Amino acid sequence: MPAPVRHLGSASAGVVGFAFVLLAAPSCSEHRTTAPQPSAAPRVVAFAPGIRLDYRVPQVEIDAEVILRQGALELFAYSKAPTPKEHESILLLDVPAETVYQALGLIGLTPGSPPRYDPTTETVLPPSGDAVDVLVRYERGGRTVESSACDWMLDLATRRPVARMPWLFAGSRRLGDGTFAANVEGTVVTVVDFDSAVLTPPAAHSSSDAELWLAANTEAIPPLGTRVTLLLRPARP
Repeated sequence: MPAPVRHLGSASAGVVGFAFVLLAAPSCSEHRTTAPQPSAAPRVVAFAPGIRLDYRVPQVEIDAEVILRQGALELFAYSKAPTPKEHESILLLDVPAETVYQALGLIGLTPGSPPRYDPTTETVLPPSGDAVDVLVRYERGGRTVESSACDWMLDLATRRPVARMPWLFAGSRRLGDGTFAANVEGTVVTVVDFDSAVLTPPAAHSSSDAELWLAANTEAIPPLGTRVTLLLRPARP
């Protein structure tokens, strides 16, 4: 209802004006409307250049490129950084590691901590964080396919694709000057122990060259230079 008019010429004019409003106002039955329905439009939104959020799954989608098809691995996905690791990662990402960290939080995942060495006990403390499935979407033979990251890597002990596993949203850490550690090392999806990892395997694996446990599964990986989409989503039980 409109705000009352305060400067009417007389009391009777106020009564007439009020009556007019009552007569002119439609009845409640005339105002019945259908409740708004949820939009059926896709909820894929751009978060930053090269990265999108699909809230329907939910999942983070990251533009990437195949840069390695042979050799031992320390990472599955590397983000360009001052510390070069292109020679030991299958994918190169188009976005900074910290942007991936932020995007994972926006789809509801909670970070924990990366694996780290405890000099007191001389042991590696295990990582923590929400479980994340890592997949790759790309075009093959004219159709879109999705593969688990595990299918693209061989377990060197068995010479078979590594058993399916989730990664943990370890969340990297801050350096003394506040810099996000994974921005310096590019450690977005690792397969060995990095205390800067955004996503890390749930079990400890040494980064020593002599003890690397995974290698690229050449036959499963598309050609070098292939543009793909890295998919990160909450792990299914």
